[in-house]
Amino acid sequence: METMGQSKYPVELVQTLIGGTAHVILFSDGKKYVVKWNGTQNKRAKEVVNEYVVGKLAKYLSLPVVPFELVYIPDEFIKNTPKLHSKKYKFSSGWQYACLFIENSIVLDEVYKAFPSKTEVKNHDMLAAMVVFDLWVNNIDRTMSNLLLEHLSEGGYFVHMIDHGICFPGGYQWSAKTLTQKLKYDIPYQETYRWAFSMLNEEDFTSVVEKIVSLPNELIYEVTQSIPGEWGVSKEESEALYNFLVGQKSHLPSLITNFIDQYKSNIVNKKDKDDKEKKHKEKKIKKDKEKKNKEKKK
Repeated sequence: METMGQSKYPVELVQTLIGGTAHVILFSDGKKYVVKWNGTQNKRAKEVVNEYVVGKLAKYLSLPVVPFELVYIPDEFIKNTPKLHSKKYKFSSGWQYACLFIENSIVLDEVYKAFPSKTEVKNHDMLAAMVVFDLWVNNIDRTMSNLLLEHLSEGGYFVHMIDHGICFPGGYQWSAKTLTQKLKYDIPYQETYRWAFSMLNEEDFTSVVEKIVSLPNELIYEVTQSIPGEWGVSKEESEALYNFLVGQKSHLPSLITNFIDQYKSNIVNKKDKDDKEKKHKEKKIKKDKEKKNKEKKK
């Protein structure tokens, strides 16, 4: 288990994030962390499990997930923090998931009117890896709010992958049963992926597929076995999760082929739509000019 060590402890709750189940907390090392709590609601039972497992796998593949650790929140901190005395959510002491709070950053959704270009995204080469990885872990929630853009001092952005609570078949509430059922490969269309695909070539995906497929099964097993015991994942569930991840690797080549076909046609269609809209605007401007000229002659 990766921990911050007992020498670091929570000092102050700085901010409650949208949704109410995650908080920015200042720790004794002087850094702020986004803390996601285990067991806040039954309907989000596997949220921190998913964050932890997906984060560990992403780190092994050198993907840009925000640095994270497990932190221990004592009873005393909760008792002394009124904002954690919630009737709606359950905030209990114990090991929680915590990722570094990235200052000076925005989510992709905040720049949707003018997406950053390829030259502005310093680690744009990671976008293909993000797509393939999401297909592997069945992430159906890569919305424009789940991609963080960190402003760099030299200009441009560094992309961070965030929020992996809704992964694996069953999402927040996956079970051994949901993981073993035949999966419908219907990852929803995301504007995030359309933007990423516009900066990529088809061959960019190939090496990533190979890298994930060749990830040792022993490593995947270690990750699924390292889930904190107090998070309530049974042996049957951890084994089902391992089997799902291993089995899903074999589907990646066909999944990425389908993805490319879907987004390639979407970009072509969007270009056609944009061209039509441009021509329509030009035609309208021309008509307006002709109308004004006629009125002047009168």
